[in-house]
Amino acid sequence: MRATSTHAAVRLPNLAGTIFALYLLVSLVWLSGCGSSNPYPPGSFDRGYRFYERGNHLQAVNEFETFVRQNPTDSLAARAQYLKATSYLQMKEYPLAVVELQIMRKDYPSSELVEDAYFQEGVAYFEQVGDIGRDISGVYNARQLFAQYLQLYPMGKHAAGAQEYLTDISDIIVRKKLRSADVYRHLGQLDAVSIVLENVLAAETDTRMTDLVLLELGKNYEKLREWMQAAQAYQRIITEYPESSLRKQAEKRLKRVNDKLEQ
Repeated sequence: MRATSTHAAVRLPNLAGTIFALYLLVSLVWLSGCGSSNPYPPGSFDRGYRFYERGNHLQAVNEFETFVRQNPTDSLAARAQYLKATSYLQMKEYPLAVVELQIMRKDYPSSELVEDAYFQEGVAYFEQVGDIGRDISGVYNARQLFAQYLQLYPMGKHAAGAQEYLTDISDIIVRKKLRSADVYRHLGQLDAVSIVLENVLAAETDTRMTDLVLLELGKNYEKLREWMQAAQAYQRIITEYPESSLRKQAEKRLKRVNDKLEQ
């Protein structure tokens, strides 16, 4: 029994030492891995860009912020500010992205990234827009930015994208206005419906929904028994939008309206 106890007493320290050595080895490997995941010094542009490339946008924001604060006149400061803003975009922190893009344009007006900042600021405003039944004021801010971009950079690299956004914005506004027209219609205020729809046609020239607005306007004029105005709305669909899915409906309604005019 004594011999067995002595043997056990000898083995236990060796086991404990082995476990400690393994723990130390694992800790060193883990620490080494953490260090190699981003080997660049804290607050450096390279460290922020490494995080940015890997999609670690919160860490990227912190590193770019430190870099810009410590090196405001560095040749990479404008780019760091821009990447900080687009990191917020990636995180869907749109109000923060707007602020950072405005700072970038203000503090670095001669940077070649100002063009991108105008466009991305418009995107940030646009992405804040939710249900059209709620506040859509963000689309007006976005429209202003995209229009300003096209004025400054008519042949810019984002020109096609800006125009596409302007069309999307116009469609959102038209849908909102059609809802307003529905409210007036349900209240029996048909003259107000005509005013809303006529104003939409005058203001929203970029929309893809002009044919729908014209159809609704024609139908409303029919209810008002203003046959000539109804005929003009339907004729515009037929003439200006021959490929519209609403053309056949417009043709049928135009025939009925013309019959009314001949009576």
